[in-house]
Amino acid sequence: MAEKKDIEKLIVQNKKSNLKNHWNDSFFYNTTKYSGEIKQNELLIWRSSHFLRGVYPIFHLTFDQNDKLKGIKTEKNPYHKLLSKITIGVLIVFISSLFLLFDFKPAIIGTIVILFILALLILVLGKSRKYETKLLTVELKEAIENIEHLNNPDFVNKPKSESKKEKVKEWTFTKVLTRFLIYPFCLFILWVSITGFLPQGKILYGIFGIVIASAYPIADILLILGKNKNS
Repeated sequence: MAEKKDIEKLIVQNKKSNLKNHWNDSFFYNTTKYSGEIKQNELLIWRSSHFLRGVYPIFHLTFDQNDKLKGIKTEKNPYHKLLSKITIGVLIVFISSLFLLFDFKPAIIGTIVILFILALLILVLGKSRKYETKLLTVELKEAIENIEHLNNPDFVNKPKSESKKEKVKEWTFTKVLTRFLIYPFCLFILWVSITGFLPQGKILYGIFGIVIASAYPIADILLILGKNKNS
């Protein structure tokens, strides 16, 4: 296994894993390979990516008493944790305001619509996050494998990036059912936004509907194309 002192060489920017640094790395789209914090028996390594930006993972590398790599796990960075809490807080305030400003029935309908849109966004962002986290994980494991091969030319390991050989199943029953339900709904929202809101002069409603209706199909298609390209 690779040693701690060798993996430390991957860290180009040695800095604390705190809210300020992760804010900067996400806001300014830092692609440095890698930023990280060096501790006694562990390393925290990260870098942002194109889609993930602020919700990129921190790779937590642990080592044994001989400074040999023991394991790698991912965890949310402080900025991502704060963003999740703010989102929940804003959602609670927004839904509460509906019940304070409107009658019960419109408030319930508004809450259902908001929760559905939020669920759609979570599905899109979650899909993107899962895919890019996997790419970042493969990238880091390859870098560590390269270190092992450099230190031990005769080192025999599993085929490089075994996950690359793993065929991504994009047409499972669950994914097909999800697309079967969401795509028509997105088309319906798009149709209502273009033919209903825009002709009546409700430009903001129309634009908002178009953006929401287009988010999932575009992200889904881009991810499928990206996976096929990487394959």
